[in-house]
Amino acid sequence: MNHQEMNNSFLNNNFSVLDKKEDRLLLIIVVFVFSVIFLNIFQPFNIARLYSDSGFIQFLRLSSYGFVIAVVFLFTQFPLRRIFKIQQFTIKSFLFWLVIEIALINLVYIFLYGNPIGNFKNDLVFSLKYTLLSIWLPYSFAILIVYYKNQRTEIELLKSNANKPTEKRLLVFRDENGKIKFSVLAKDLLLLESTDNYVSVFYVLDNKVQRKLLRNTLKNLEEMLKENSVIRCHRSFMVNITNVEFMQKEYKKFNLKIKHLEKVIPVSEKYSTPFLSFLT
Repeated sequence: MNHQEMNNSFLNNNFSVLDKKEDRLLLIIVVFVFSVIFLNIFQPFNIARLYSDSGFIQFLRLSSYGFVIAVVFLFTQFPLRRIFKIQQFTIKSFLFWLVIEIALINLVYIFLYGNPIGNFKNDLVFSLKYTLLSIWLPYSFAILIVYYKNQRTEIELLKSNANKPTEKRLLVFRDENGKIKFSVLAKDLLLLESTDNYVSVFYVLDNKVQRKLLRNTLKNLEEMLKENSVIRCHRSFMVNITNVEFMQKEYKKFNLKIKHLEKVIPVSEKYSTPFLSFLT
């Protein structure tokens, strides 16, 4: 795989941080609060000197910049996403959507605080500069907060599911069209491996390892099985965490050993967080 193909593969990865409505709302709240505090305390880029105000009026004006950002995000993350039927982002589509959000914030700033009729071009450049410089820190902080919350939730869910009895729980496997193809006892499922347009499902039956091919993608199965202790560890593998018998991390290498299987399963850095929690 050449460098360009690796970049394309990375950009087409799923970006699930803002899938849930409550996570989008948390993002907006954190961005608003952080922006208000940051702009009023640090007053970056001499932003307080743009107008000859002070005291409470200045506080309201600086806070209004954060309020504009929050209102634009509220619009883009809820009604606008609903209009364009965007339920999930890839990294590429997320970055494109973020550019749209920044452009909208910039335009609102121009119409509220600039002179769009007489000096639009200069105001556009000036506003874009201040928008980019002032938004990256609160937005990055908010994304990290949402990501950390989701990681903690996922870890707690995995630990909870790992302690649940699995003897009689069936996992149903559907093809790419949603048609049920087969089911496996949760305790007997070992590994899912991506093979071209199919997924190989490894499980135990009568004390022997069996393998079934399913026409689907790991991305789809990840969503179907996320509450059943079956998690992604690599772009090509998902494992049943209850059947992991050995984990080893040496420097940047992280490997798993699954019951009944000889092959060593790699864990990529992107998916390592839930597994690291079992080592601490």
